[in-house]
Amino acid sequence: MLNIRNALVRYCALVFLAIPACAHAEWAPVSGLGLKVPLSLELNNLAGQTISLRQYKGKVVLVNFWASWCEPCKEEFGELIYLQEKYESQGLVVLAVNLAESRPRIKTFLQSNLFSEAALPIVLDNSSLTYRAWKVRGIPTTYLVDRQGIAQAYWMGPIDAEDGSFMKLLHQVLK
Repeated sequence: MLNIRNALVRYCALVFLAIPACAHAEWAPVSGLGLKVPLSLELNNLAGQTISLRQYKGKVVLVNFWASWCEPCKEEFGELIYLQEKYESQGLVVLAVNLAESRPRIKTFLQSNLFSEAALPIVLDNSSLTYRAWKVRGIPTTYLVDRQGIAQAYWMGPIDAEDGSFMKLLHQVLK
């Protein structure tokens, strides 16, 4: 029993020490994930209509994988809406891909946080097939897709619209 306790204490200490190292997210090239490019996405939205990534060709798309039970996802949702509102006129679309949650649960999340259902296009990845196809390693994760429909980079962790490295690449792709 003492060995198990000591192992658990060492594990917790390692996790605690690793948290600051993982705290800052940054853009990483999708080439490192071994993805087939261009990526596809075809999912139903909250109204049951099929949404495809192809329909946004000519726009810059932030494809954000999230869930309402994920605390960092909850915290960044307002940032996503802010980015959509601020850069929509420059051709930005934020596409929120929800992982395996029911429509009522998503709607409850939106209502309880005072977010409009129309603030962002939300699509449902009920079977997590898109999550796996895009090789998402955790949530939240956001992919930056250029105007030609090619994923350029991904950001693992919550986004911050005031983060210089996040905004630098977004501005470059929006030009």
